[in-house]
Amino acid sequence: MRKQSVNLWAVLVCVVLGQIIPALWYAAFSERWMALNGFTAEQIKGSTSPIPYLASIVSSSFIAYTIAWVFTKIPVKSLPTGLFTGLLFGVVFVLFETIVKDMFSMRPLALSLIDGGVRVLVYAITGSILGAWRKYD
Repeated sequence: MRKQSVNLWAVLVCVVLGQIIPALWYAAFSERWMALNGFTAEQIKGSTSPIPYLASIVSSSFIAYTIAWVFTKIPVKSLPTGLFTGLLFGVVFVLFETIVKDMFSMRPLALSLIDGGVRVLVYAITGSILGAWRKYD
């Protein structure tokens, strides 16, 4: 019997998509997101530090690798199963926690849905890719 292992190429694709999808998402919701946060366009333009982008890349790398590793243990062996599992992880572990954190911070639910929703989408797509693009030793 072949043993499933982490596919580093699939993880790399997931990391790249983990940067592209939020960029497109926040471009689509930028005005609403800024208003819900109380930010102005000048404040956003003034933040040019590369640190959040580097943190995002590192975080996406750990998330994609960890999901890939978990998928070898469950095991997840198809795109639909990967999609469902990624969606489940995103909703349960990210979206619900984001909503609770924002409730205690007295932030609007719409903001939680924007910030958590993009993560759910990324987790679902990551799960799909990792479920479909498997590696065996």
